[in-house]
Amino acid sequence: MLTLEILAVLALLLALLGYAMLRTQLQSRKSAGLSDTGRGARVLIVDDDPDFLLITKRILENHGYEALTVSNGTDALKVLFHRRGPKPDLVLLDIMMDYVTDGLDVRRMMQQHPDVKDIPVVMVTSLTGVEAQLALPSDEHAHAKGWLAKPVAAEDLLNTVRTALATSPAGVGVAVPVAS
Repeated sequence: MLTLEILAVLALLLALLGYAMLRTQLQSRKSAGLSDTGRGARVLIVDDDPDFLLITKRILENHGYEALTVSNGTDALKVLFHRRGPKPDLVLLDIMMDYVTDGLDVRRMMQQHPDVKDIPVVMVTSLTGVEAQLALPSDEHAHAKGWLAKPVAAEDLLNTVRTALATSPAGVGVAVPVAS
């Protein structure tokens, strides 16, 4: 009977060892995936929808990006022009926040400032088609690396972020990812 108990304990120990090895393998693969795909960049998310900010931040952080959120154009400009430390590598910018063209105004100001004009911007909007044409001034042109329509699928978000960062002009630093 004692032999049976010893065998049961040994089986349990082997199972725990197998689990620990599998977990270590999965963590290594996850870290390796972060280091070879160009992730790890700093992304500024600007949107007045707190749910969008929370979900987008969580998705980006779960994929190795550093995400900072603000809820309006004024706070975005403070981060871009007055924040100490490195500038964002990418801005996800909602068009309509405090007022109809808040995001477009932020983008226009970014284009006029030499320190941030080359930071890629992805415009985000819940407006589509005719709705957008009626709400936005017809003479507005936002220089953007991409556009996302809400609701945004996680895969679309990640693909757009990767593409925008991959096509950043020379001189815009993209953070070197850190394997965790």
